[in-house]
Amino acid sequence: MRTAIAAFFAVACAVACSADVVVRFESSPPSTTTPLTEQAAEEDEREPSTTAPRVEDDAQPEPVEFPEEFEDQVRQVIIEGEFLPALVDPHADESVGMPIPSLTGENFDGDVVAVRPTDGVATLIVFLAHWCPHCNNEIPEINRIRDAEAWPFGLRVVGVSTAVAPQRPNFPPQRWLAEKDWTYDVIADAYDADRSTFIAAEAFGVTGFPFMVLIDESGLIRGRWGGEVGALALAELVTSLIDPPADV
Repeated sequence: MRTAIAAFFAVACAVACSADVVVRFESSPPSTTTPLTEQAAEEDEREPSTTAPRVEDDAQPEPVEFPEEFEDQVRQVIIEGEFLPALVDPHADESVGMPIPSLTGENFDGDVVAVRPTDGVATLIVFLAHWCPHCNNEIPEINRIRDAEAWPFGLRVVGVSTAVAPQRPNFPPQRWLAEKDWTYDVIADAYDADRSTFIAAEAFGVTGFPFMVLIDESGLIRGRWGGEVGALALAELVTSLIDPPADV
């Protein structure tokens, strides 16, 4: 079983859209076959805080004015807890077994959507970029699992729209996700203009797209990976990690 899981990770990482956690709009679009990359260092060597301030359970994001070019496609988010390290090797991910940071944000209609380690629900968080061809290929595969009711019983799926770039294909992401028949919850990631960074993506150690984070009912990470996997392999991978056999 360990060999099978490793094979799934290898396939996924081979076809991930490369994107630094620090997303700068002036950069050229990434190659569709570029592997995952490490987080880019800031030129001014400033280090972001790894711990966000604590918030109440019913806290809602405060209104923030973002650049007009985003056209309300980014929203404020609240991160509570330790940021996860950037994913370098999914075969030896140091975040496995760690609790996720709490993520509270908004969908495109302004409704609050949250993913917290205390929710008591196994959850697959899917980070998506509207311009990424692999995201465009993987969403129909995710929908195939949905339509076949092949997810593990009770699994929650939450999408995070991130790395928003108005000059790239399929903008705005709200329309793009509707056209792709994404019916799960969505959180619109926040943009930190001072550091040219998308907050939720940074907090979860995202290094490529699509990027998935699987947590169990205890809010602990079971796995992170990036890239295309396909419906059958993805359903089997998620099931094996959430409900592993005795020999794992």
